[in-house]
Amino acid sequence: MRQRHGGAGTRRRGTLLLLVFAAVFCGCSAANNSSTTPLATTLHPAASRALPAYVAVSGLSAAELSGLRGRAVTDGSWPSLLKITVGGGSDAGSGLADDSLPAVQGRYAVTDSEITFTPLFPFDPGRAYRVIFDPAQLPRPRQAAAVTAVVRLPAVATEPTAVVTAVHPSADVVPENLLRVYIEFSAPMGNGAGLDFVKLVELSGSGGKTERVEPGAFLPVEANFWRPDHTRYTLFFDPGRAKEGIFPNRQSGRPLRAGHRYALDIAPAWTDANGLPLKAGYRHTFRAGPAVDEAIDPSGWTVAPPAAGTRDRLIVTFPRPLDHGILVRALGVAMKQRSIEGEIGLEDHDRRWVFTPVAPWQTGEYNLIAQSYLEDPQGNQIGRAFEAFAGDLKNESAFRIAFTIGAP
Repeated sequence: MRQRHGGAGTRRRGTLLLLVFAAVFCGCSAANNSSTTPLATTLHPAASRALPAYVAVSGLSAAELSGLRGRAVTDGSWPSLLKITVGGGSDAGSGLADDSLPAVQGRYAVTDSEITFTPLFPFDPGRAYRVIFDPAQLPRPRQAAAVTAVVRLPAVATEPTAVVTAVHPSADVVPENLLRVYIEFSAPMGNGAGLDFVKLVELSGSGGKTERVEPGAFLPVEANFWRPDHTRYTLFFDPGRAKEGIFPNRQSGRPLRAGHRYALDIAPAWTDANGLPLKAGYRHTFRAGPAVDEAIDPSGWTVAPPAAGTRDRLIVTFPRPLDHGILVRALGVAMKQRSIEGEIGLEDHDRRWVFTPVAPWQTGEYNLIAQSYLEDPQGNQIGRAFEAFAGDLKNESAFRIAFTIGAP
C-alpha cells in the first residue's frame, strides 16, 4: 500500500514539475514573442488643455515595461532610449546629424502598454520632430535597429476662421432686467475674458443712427465664464444694477430700459485658441421690454406626449423663454425612477424644450423632472423671483410633472 501510494505521489510530483516547466516555457515563449512585437511611435494630439500632445512608443512587452517602470523620471539615460529632437537632418534643413541635435526636454512615463514623452513646452503645430527609439538601450536589450520616425501636429491656420454663430437670448425683445447672455463661437476661443471685446450700445434716432455706449453694463469680473470646450462665453449684466433697490441700481439704473433699442457689439479683436482674431465682428440688435420678475411656475408648462412605440419628440412649451445654457441640463425625463436617455433640443427662442429618446417610448407613466437650479435669463427660479430675498427660496431638489404615454 505504501509503495503504491508513494508511486502515485511520485507521479503527481512528476506531473506537477512538468506543469511548472510548461508554464515557465510558455511564459518565456510569450515573453520572447512579445519582445519581438514591432515597435511603433505615435504623436498623440492634445486631448484638452490639461492633457497636452505627447509621443508614445508601443509594442513593448510587459517585462520590458516593468523593467523601465522603476527608472526615475529624472534619470539622464532616458534620451539614450527615447530621444525627440526638433526636425533633424534634411527634414529640418539644418544639415546637422541627428546625434548633434539637442533632445527636447520633457517628462517620461511608463504606462501598462507604452512609454510616453510629454514635452516641457507644447509641441509647435506644423513643426517636424524626429523620434528615435533605441531598443538596444532597454534593461534587457533587444537586438534590433533603432526605430526612427518624423512626426508633427497639424499646422495651425494663419487666416482667421472663427466667427460668432449665435447670441442667446435670441428673441427680438428681451426683459429690461436681463441678467445673462450667451455668446457662441464656431471654434474654440482663447482664455481671455470677454469684457474687453463686448460693449452695449443704445440705438436711437431715425434708423438707429445715433449710438451711445452704455458704461458699466456688465459684471466687472475677469473670471472664467467659458464652457469647457471654449465655444461659449457667458456674459453677465451687472446684477447690482439689474436688481431694484440696491445702491448700484439707485445710482445708475438698469443697463437696459424698456422701450429702448440696443446692440450688443462683439469686436473682431477677440482671439481664438490659436491666437487669431475673429474673422469678423458681430452685432446683435434687440429691444428691451418690461421687466420679468416673477418666479418660474411649472404649472403653466404644456407637455405634449408622443405616441408609444415611436421615437417621436416629447415637446414641453413654456409661457416665457428660459435660460438657454441651464435648460439643456436642468430638465430630464424618467420612468419609474429610471432616467430616459435621449437628445435635447431648444426651439422658439428657448420657449420650447424637445426630447428625442434613444429607444422607442413605452406605454406607461413618466415624469418630467426639473432641477431646482433651473432659471430664466433674468435669474428667476422655480418658486422664487430674483428680486425676492434668499430666505424665500424653497428647498425642493427637483420638481416633477407627471404625464402618460398611452397604448398605440
